[in-house]
Amino acid sequence: METLEQRPTLVRTPAAWSAVALWTAVVSGFVLIGADLMWIVSVGDAAREMGRIPTEVPNLVAPQVEWRSPDALAQLFLSLVHSWGWAALPALNVLIVFLTLVVLVVDGRRSGGSDVRLAVAVTLVVVGAASTFVVVRFPMLSLVPFVVLVLLLREWDRGQIRAIWWVPPLMVVWGNLHGALLVGLSVLGVFVLFAGRKGIRARALAGGASLLSLVLTSAGLSTPHYYVTALSNEAAQRGTDLWARPDLTNPFDIVLVASAALLLAMAARGLRRWEWFVVAGLAVGTVLAARNGVWLLLFLAPVAAVRTPRSVAVPDSLRPLNRRVIAAATVYCLGLGAVVGIQLARREGDVQPPGTELVPVVRDLASDGVVIAVEPEAETFAQAGVQVWIANPIDAFDPQDQREFLDFLQDCEVPDVPVDVVVVEESCVAPVVGQGWSETERGGGLVMLTPAGTAP
Repeated sequence: METLEQRPTLVRTPAAWSAVALWTAVVSGFVLIGADLMWIVSVGDAAREMGRIPTEVPNLVAPQVEWRSPDALAQLFLSLVHSWGWAALPALNVLIVFLTLVVLVVDGRRSGGSDVRLAVAVTLVVVGAASTFVVVRFPMLSLVPFVVLVLLLREWDRGQIRAIWWVPPLMVVWGNLHGALLVGLSVLGVFVLFAGRKGIRARALAGGASLLSLVLTSAGLSTPHYYVTALSNEAAQRGTDLWARPDLTNPFDIVLVASAALLLAMAARGLRRWEWFVVAGLAVGTVLAARNGVWLLLFLAPVAAVRTPRSVAVPDSLRPLNRRVIAAATVYCLGLGAVVGIQLARREGDVQPPGTELVPVVRDLASDGVVIAVEPEAETFAQAGVQVWIANPIDAFDPQDQREFLDFLQDCEVPDVPVDVVVVEESCVAPVVGQGWSETERGGGLVMLTPAGTAP
């Protein structure tokens, strides 16, 4: 008979917690701000200044379609965090990565996973999702809600029937943070349909209540239309930029696919029927867009830590926290926080929004005119008050303008619109010069061009 000492506990997981600490520290040493972030900070800045949620993205001058974002909570939150200083957004991302890995450890141990296998699973997740964890983007706000949702569903599967009633409020909060809520609703839908006959009524009620998260947002009844528009934008249709499919010549995509394959092999014996359906769906999502691969890795990791098939219910292995455990956890978190803080302090110039140092130069060159720039610098310029023709979120603009902007990003074709400054990477200088522009300034790895014949 298994004794309390033999049961896996969260305290006795040195390898897993060491892996969490190690990889959190590593992430802090490489973290940087990418595209699809500063635009939402800009909207949040405007909301805090005006006292209401704007209906347009500030400082983007291309005509915007009727656009109501459901992410008001995220806008205000990220704007407030950004106001705390240059390191705040990168530090938030590192904290989110840490919490995500903590939930994975909890889920893995509650599933009966071994310490060493869980450490391996955590490592595979971080390595496979390196581009997601290291590059600070808007989707970071969905990482913790996703793993918490999966934990709650598995807790119900382990016999903790009350866990299902935490799902609807979680989904409502998630719906006000980021659009990956749709991934969560899909996982929940599969769980409701395929987790067996037992408790089907409670699952259906919780699932139905969770659907309210589609309208209980700042966009209200317009939220579904917002999602349709976002999923059908020009980049999504082309399968480019943030919607690019896995490319096996890209090292990040190679390790993503390899990590997913290894985790699936480790988890195969322990996956339940509903989990197999989820894995299949997430695999299809990954094929359609590489950035969706993080959800597949996070879903597989806790089960990959289990040596043998899981029983229907796992005994509660969480021991009451005593003073020694609390003290150890406090020292652990403070020590890790100090390491992360030192890492970020040493990288001050590297973790600011891309193009920050170019803002004064671009502002002087443009005067009161309009700038067209590559991503993610275009978002940085707009957030700093420079008038930018178009930037993320491109679904806020007319499809023709979306196409012209993507042609500019991918083929260096400057659209025939009133712009005064073009900001591109060096590889685009020759094609842009051939379109009647002349090089004016260089800096931060970018080149600024103005119409040929104008004074520098």
